[in-house]
Amino acid sequence: MALMKLVSPHTLVYLSIFLCILVDLGYSEDVPYTFEGESPEPIVIIDDHNIYKRAVGTNDTNNINNGVTTEGPPTTAGPNVPPVPTTAAPAPPTTAAPVPTTKAPSGGGVTTEPTTPLTTIKIDDHKYYHSQILPPEYVEDHWVEQKDAVKHKTLSDNYRVAVSVQMSFKFRFYGHEINSVTIATGGFLYMSPFLHKWLTATQYIAPLMGNFDTNLGNTSEILYKDYKDMFIVEWSDIYLQDQNHTNPFVFQTQLYDNGTIKFIYKKLPLAIAEINRSSHPVKIGLSDAYYIDSSVNGKNRRTIYEYHRVEVDTSLVREGTVIILHPKKTCNLLTDCDTCVTDKLGFDCKWCGEIQRCSDGVDWNRQSWRDKGCTTKAGNANCDLLNNKNKDLSLGIVIAVIVLLLILIGSIGGWVFYAYRNPTSSSGMWLMEHRPSQMKQKMAKMKFWKKTTSTGEKYEIRSEAEA
Repeated sequence: MALMKLVSPHTLVYLSIFLCILVDLGYSEDVPYTFEGESPEPIVIIDDHNIYKRAVGTNDTNNINNGVTTEGPPTTAGPNVPPVPTTAAPAPPTTAAPVPTTKAPSGGGVTTEPTTPLTTIKIDDHKYYHSQILPPEYVEDHWVEQKDAVKHKTLSDNYRVAVSVQMSFKFRFYGHEINSVTIATGGFLYMSPFLHKWLTATQYIAPLMGNFDTNLGNTSEILYKDYKDMFIVEWSDIYLQDQNHTNPFVFQTQLYDNGTIKFIYKKLPLAIAEINRSSHPVKIGLSDAYYIDSSVNGKNRRTIYEYHRVEVDTSLVREGTVIILHPKKTCNLLTDCDTCVTDKLGFDCKWCGEIQRCSDGVDWNRQSWRDKGCTTKAGNANCDLLNNKNKDLSLGIVIAVIVLLLILIGSIGGWVFYAYRNPTSSSGMWLMEHRPSQMKQKMAKMKFWKKTTSTGEKYEIRSEAEA
């Protein structure tokens, strides 16, 4: 109580915020990466780094309000306190029993194994994907040897570097079609066309995101190959920068043209729980987000809102594990109003006639959905209104065509009547000269000639009147 009397409530609020910031600095999901060469210009300049993530402690998002920071300005605790973006808290210290270690076959390094190995196929639902985790006996059925794959020189000898690569097919990620991926040395793919340096925060496919450094091993390399219907990236013989006493890691991710994703782990010398995350996040799974552009004090600003994440139970992942992620059909794949509102996809799909799109309001086109008022206009009734508009438009076109035909027929009929009633007029004279009986006589007097000359055959039409 004495402390409360000495310190004002505002001071306590500021102190609390400062302590929270210090805690967040201990572990952050935001690790900067650089791009090979000169990275593409961003759509807008990011003056502030704002990435709003899922709330701490939530599992896979089952709806937009469950575990997702909502849109809008961040809350502030006082009149002069700057907004603090939401960040994930540090993982709590594990209290499990020590993980047993064994010498790796090649010697030198240390290999650790999970204490609870997976022996059966585990299936989970993640709203946008459903997953299968297969035990090690299935690894040979899914692993693809990269004998003639491309070894990327920059990726294979660097640290915290990313390179964008084109694919020959369109890959569906959270229902969005993309044809390029950004491969990072840190064991993950960045999936958004909007490039910025905070790649680890969201919009990734992560077979094993970690603090990998391809400078450390003589045989470390990152390989990729496009099979026209499948794109494979392999992190081969790579080491953790701050735990390089272990044997190397070898794992793959496979992207299929139907949107399926596979993670295959050939060599995992360290249990996932034992990987140090103090200098780099450690993740296995997927994440996606949307952007909102705004102008603050005359400067462009882009804020990233993560709306969903698939987090794989890392305690089930060991050497030889296979993870398969099957995509679900999403609202943004439906292209007409009736299908949009009648398909039972497990999402709250609505049709917005203003932008001719189907959505649940949470995807890469969130800004246009919001700015065009689709959050209030979209719905089932909008479909009926759109159908009525289309029917009215079709009826109007039919009536217009009929009116034009009637005008044309009436005009021709009126002209013929006038020419018939006024034979001495120019119209009457023309009609008499071209009446059917006259035309028949002219045709009877015409003769057709065919001549063969040195230059070829020639045709000639001659009438008796001309002769």
